[in-house]
Amino acid sequence: MRPTSRSSVRTLQRSARSKPSSSLAVGVANAAPVDRTLALTCLGLTIPWLIYTRFYFFLQPRHLTFDGGFFMTYFHKPDPFCGMTRTFAWMWRGDLLHALSVYPLGPLIFVATLGVIAYSAAVLVSGRALRIAMTRRIMWAVITLGVLALTLNWASKLIWLGM
Repeated sequence: MRPTSRSSVRTLQRSARSKPSSSLAVGVANAAPVDRTLALTCLGLTIPWLIYTRFYFFLQPRHLTFDGGFFMTYFHKPDPFCGMTRTFAWMWRGDLLHALSVYPLGPLIFVATLGVIAYSAAVLVSGRALRIAMTRRIMWAVITLGVLALTLNWASKLIWLGM
């Protein structure tokens, strides 16, 4: 094996930086202030939501829950997120079938919410955060898949679940 000179190593490093080898890169780095702020915001939104959904079946018969929304009031159809609260409540009880029947994407979103809480807590405790770099094409593919999943979920509620 032939040793390489310092100038050729610098040239290789520059060319490696100019041409990304993959369209998706994931790494861990020190958390910036914006990472800590985002983690606190996520915890501030998700923890109260999970507490509310945990006690939903206790609060609902006492009329202490928010029912209805814009879509239901004006169009007499459920909105794309209608049923999420009940799905989370059924997931707290461990009843996957009821959760799926109310909101087909709900169990996946429930698990993702728990993951967001764990990640946010890890960022605050460890001071480290994930860095994800992706091309614009991958970003649009992720957004498109999310919108498509939400649309299919809503269509299933409107058509097959008879809402």
